[in-house]
Amino acid sequence: MGRNSWRYLIVILSMSHPFLIVQVEPPQAGNQGDYFYRTYAPGVSMAKEDDVWVVTLTNVHRRKHIIMDMADVLILKNISDPDLLPLMKKRNSESKPTVFEIADDLNALQPWNPVYPFFKNPENLSTLYHLARRCDALQFTVTELQRLYGHLNNRHIVFPNQILQPPPERRLSQKRKTIIGWGGSHGHLEDMAEIAPYLIEWMDQHPEVHLCLMGSDPIWRLFDDIPRAKKTHILPGSLDDYYRFLSTIDIGVGHLKNTAFNRSRSDVKFLEYAVSGVVPVMTHLESYLYSLEHGRTGFLYHTIEECLQILDHLVENPTLRYQVSRSAREYVLKERLQEQHNENRIDFYGSLVPKNVKPRDKSQYITSLFHEWSLLEGSAQQGRYLNLRPSHFEMLLHDGLVAMQMDGDPERADDLFHQASILEPDNHLPYLYGATVSADPIDNLKKAVERMPHSIKARLLLGQEYFRKGDVKAALESFDSAARICPDYEVPYHRVVSLLQTIGEKEQAEILMQKTMSLNTCYGCQS
Repeated sequence: MGRNSWRYLIVILSMSHPFLIVQVEPPQAGNQGDYFYRTYAPGVSMAKEDDVWVVTLTNVHRRKHIIMDMADVLILKNISDPDLLPLMKKRNSESKPTVFEIADDLNALQPWNPVYPFFKNPENLSTLYHLARRCDALQFTVTELQRLYGHLNNRHIVFPNQILQPPPERRLSQKRKTIIGWGGSHGHLEDMAEIAPYLIEWMDQHPEVHLCLMGSDPIWRLFDDIPRAKKTHILPGSLDDYYRFLSTIDIGVGHLKNTAFNRSRSDVKFLEYAVSGVVPVMTHLESYLYSLEHGRTGFLYHTIEECLQILDHLVENPTLRYQVSRSAREYVLKERLQEQHNENRIDFYGSLVPKNVKPRDKSQYITSLFHEWSLLEGSAQQGRYLNLRPSHFEMLLHDGLVAMQMDGDPERADDLFHQASILEPDNHLPYLYGATVSADPIDNLKKAVERMPHSIKARLLLGQEYFRKGDVKAALESFDSAARICPDYEVPYHRVVSLLQTIGEKEQAEILMQKTMSLNTCYGCQS
């Protein structure tokens, strides 16, 4: 047994049995690539290890507080929710570590990104940073994110994306035409718009080349000038559909505009191309510099002109394409499979558990909990991995938020939140979310506080409503009650500063502002 294996065994033996890891992420539509590589793949893979159990759920799940409280290690991904602060304080008192994951450069979100309006609000970013500082450690997808946000916490680590299950090796083809392709989300519209005119002109000069795209209609329309016979469009689908698409192309173009957000992306598109036997031709950005070996496992280009020169070379040299595609796949199989990195993750999580925490036999207890949670609506179990997908309750909340924020239909939103409150009468979220569209927002927020007394968010919103109605005293009392729950959380004080400035108490506002500048951690939270 090697040195690392002994260390891994020691870590496992030092942990409670079984080791329960709970992954929490914001709600999102469907099992998107980010969810698959950052949440599902590591979760289902770690759960195959002895004595490791993993649960995945969203931050609006109706049983989230109970399940998060039970976790030996809690992982929060890209979450900005002050109502988690009291829970984190409780976990800290019980020596249960919490890890925060920053998976995107949230300061560089594009305006079309669905979460852009949320994180454009400075308070929401401030809350996310506060949670990141308050956790026991940070984890990132790439070193660029570590460089940007590692200062938030003294303990941090990079866990790159990996491939969960490699597709079968491709058979050699004697086809006459070379197929170049690209597949991805609608979020890459601007990236593809930058390269499309050049690819169209290049395709016109290469009758032996066929273009295959898997993407949204707006991306497909960027290539309208290519003759219909020389291109194929495949509509977006599941990840399995995407891998089937990759099995049909020879060269994969991975074009990214040189933006701050793109510089913090992972190298997963390179991995997807490589493991599928596709020759990767990628933009020379941070995403690929640590994994792609130029000329051996793929190609990097600085300019679009250089990209086209590489494509020329590959079209003219099928032997080179074959060699690079084999080397790229071999790299992934040897170094980038998810199961090969379970040890690193579990080792790191186990190291966060204090050494004075004695192992305790709770196998039957966790087995019983898993059985109970597996009976919840929406649950999907794979061995010791449990994915608590949205039930009708969570979907009502989601649809209500969409109706309120995107569709501009407050009446429908109010009805959806009301339906959710009937399904889960003790849950505070329908009242919290519904306050904005309710005829009596104060009553809604009071009901939210009754159901979740430690809800900082509900108390902040209640203070805003009181102030909007001119009741300054009640507003200050609400903000003060939020501050008492977590005295080191700065947002309640910012609300008071804003209120004081509005009513002309500028001197008091300045004094309070100076005091809040030193608030960086939340060690004073009351459980």
